[in-house]
Amino acid sequence: MQIEDSMPEKSSKKKRQASLPHLRGKLLAFNISPKGHIEGAVVKTATGSPIQINFPKHEAEALVREMRVGGEIDIEADFETDEGDHPVYLATGRGAAEAEARGKVVRLNYALHGEVNGCHLDDGTFVHVKPEGARRYKLRVGEKVKATGERRTGTDAVVLEAHAVERLGNGRARAARP
Repeated sequence: MQIEDSMPEKSSKKKRQASLPHLRGKLLAFNISPKGHIEGAVVKTATGSPIQINFPKHEAEALVREMRVGGEIDIEADFETDEGDHPVYLATGRGAAEAEARGKVVRLNYALHGEVNGCHLDDGTFVHVKPEGARRYKLRVGEKVKATGERRTGTDAVVLEAHAVERLGNGRARAARP
């Protein structure tokens, strides 16, 4: 589906819940964050209208590798807002498949402010649950767990963005969800 000039009136100023499965157009430029990372792109649609596509924080690098300025793109994205100079969308990424990691917790991981935000398993996987998830799951070194969520490979680690963590052992399992 191509973006048409039937974009919402700027006066609507309301965030819509509708989503477009695919955005197609010519990549005009990348948007750069103040920290120097690519965080999105400006795309010229078939109608000549510019749109902005923001990339999910942990998927930007992988998405950018597949794009070049001046090239055509076709990407899945959800509508965010039309309150600025042009409509803004959030790329949905590649739709990572649900993954599972099992293992023994060998150490806890800490967020920048010192709160536990996940754990490292004996197979090297970092299970990320955010600080509120860590409080809920009460993760402990030495216990066996099974985590399900989306797996991604970063430059330094394999990360499982957990949607659920289950304790294993003692003949019974205890499940919890974030």
